[in-house]
Amino acid sequence: MIEEHLSRIRSKEEESKVRLKAAGGEAAALIEKANQEGKQHLDEVKMSVAELERSLLAAARRKAEARISELRAENAKRQAALAVL
Repeated sequence: MIEEHLSRIRSKEEESKVRLKAAGGEAAALIEKANQEGKQHLDEVKMSVAELERSLLAAARRKAEARISELRAENAKRQAALAVL
């Protein structure tokens, strides 16, 4: 009877080892998948940031060019007024 009991315990122990090994493999696969998804998301965010940066720089450039045109026009008016004097 004791041998029977020990045999069941050993059998359960072997089953547990097999399950533990399988769980470890599944965990490693999940970690790798999460890592890949994280890298992909990071790449997408970097691309979005680069696109936003380009957009903001273009808008700032347009605004600066408009302000420069305004200042040149004001300067031309002032020079014309001074030329009359």
